[in-house]
Amino acid sequence: MVRGLFRAVTILLIIAAGPVAAADIGRVLLATGEAVAVRNQQIVKLAYGSAVRNGDVLRTGSTSNLQVRFIDESMLALRENSEVRIDEFRFSGKEDGSERGFFSLLKGGLRQVTGLVGRTNNKNYQMNSIVGTIGIRGTDFATTLCQQDCRNPDGTLARDGQYTRVIGISHGTNRVTYSNQAPEREFGIGESFFAADFSTQPQRLLEPPPFVGVPVSGVAKPLAGTGIERAAAGGAQQDPRGRTHPGPPVVLPRTLTGIRSTTDGFLDPVTSVTSTASVMTPSVAPSIGFLQAYDYFGIGLDLGFYATPSMLTLSGSGSSEELTAYNIPAGTPTTSVSPASFPVAETGVLTGSVFDSGSASSVNAIWGRWESGDFSDLNGNFNVGPGGMHYMRGDLAPPDVVASKIGTFSFSQVGGTTPTNSLGESALPSSTYPSLSINFTSRVASLGGFNWNFASNNWSFSPGTANVLIKPQGAGIEGFYTGGGCTGAGCGASVPVPIRLGVSGAFYGAQGDHVGMAFGATSGTATATGVRLYSCSPSC
Repeated sequence: MVRGLFRAVTILLIIAAGPVAAADIGRVLLATGEAVAVRNQQIVKLAYGSAVRNGDVLRTGSTSNLQVRFIDESMLALRENSEVRIDEFRFSGKEDGSERGFFSLLKGGLRQVTGLVGRTNNKNYQMNSIVGTIGIRGTDFATTLCQQDCRNPDGTLARDGQYTRVIGISHGTNRVTYSNQAPEREFGIGESFFAADFSTQPQRLLEPPPFVGVPVSGVAKPLAGTGIERAAAGGAQQDPRGRTHPGPPVVLPRTLTGIRSTTDGFLDPVTSVTSTASVMTPSVAPSIGFLQAYDYFGIGLDLGFYATPSMLTLSGSGSSEELTAYNIPAGTPTTSVSPASFPVAETGVLTGSVFDSGSASSVNAIWGRWESGDFSDLNGNFNVGPGGMHYMRGDLAPPDVVASKIGTFSFSQVGGTTPTNSLGESALPSSTYPSLSINFTSRVASLGGFNWNFASNNWSFSPGTANVLIKPQGAGIEGFYTGGGCTGAGCGASVPVPIRLGVSGAFYGAQGDHVGMAFGATSGTATATGVRLYSCSPSC
């Protein structure tokens, strides 16, 4: 009966909205406030009856709402301040295996009532995000990606990650799957779950938080949950250094809590770290993008922070200015999605010399490499490996300036440190850093292939991509991918061992036309790190 009602409603909406052109895959049913599609690097204002097409990036602003009906009878609703990309949508009118429904949730939240695409051929539907992939068995679900922008009912900041609720009034078996680097899980009607990052298995929630869900026209079922789930900031099942890629072999005090309490919202057994951090709310807004890259217990680590001036100690002035100490409090905002704030405090004091120092006065940027230093985090005191610590700082670009950019631009290299490996060797003159181009429309950074050659090993990096992330504190870049190969000491003796490359970046300057990048690479037992500053060429 519900399915029949849904079909009748959608047929009436098709008639009201008018015919759908061959290149169109759907029509707008409702658009309030600021609702647009980014199409071919152009902003298209959306209104009732507007066409939606493959490749569109659908965006909503504050106090805005957008609802779209697709040609396979599926419906999509975006809540305010949200963004979803239609990666590929294909439907010939029948379920013959050629149908496709691939989407990417880039920001905010949505609800989708799935249609004929994916009903029979489940693998032909995916809702991707930086945290994981939702697959369907035919259902109605709501999902929200929190990136320092979700609030609990008491006003506290909800834990970052992806929250999903299975509602289930659509085609199929009314179930969804969720997959990332952890084992895949399946959820049914009435179930809610949360995934903290790409490497963490989703955990069931007793009830969904109220920020999950938006109303969909023509669906006679309430969407928002009535329950309250307090999502604590920080992360119990996160890499202790706060990254989603494999972490160092550290030993942490842990307790198995079994079934969590209703105040935390989790039903599943989880491991909790005794040291957690709330999101920092400094009296001084972050104005500096601080980047690091170094060997951390056998991992080529890259980190990015939105820092305040008081966190960094500098000596000298102008082109001779150098970093001599830093103090990053727990809860400092990061340039990453997971975690959005650093879960532990980290300090460092220079004990040796600074090599490869340089500067770019236009964005008040400096960079260099510490030969050695005394460091401290939740693992206690430690020293970085022989390759030292690469760093960069610069004046943050206003996030709204970066968010307003449209189009694809190439970036030229301004300067940076010479890469070093975990043996303490500096890269040979034949080494290169990657080329960089950024599509601000889709918010994707493309890195070209490059090589780091050392006396004892050689690194050949494959091209890759990273995400441009806009946060209230600043605009940054985060990426992690595997490719290329390393041969030599610590890598493969003759057969290249694949490289795991992490990238953290921050946009600098009032115009947002510079970006600092930190690179951390791992292959076998070897690591290599470095930092580089790029400038939009000629302008963006």
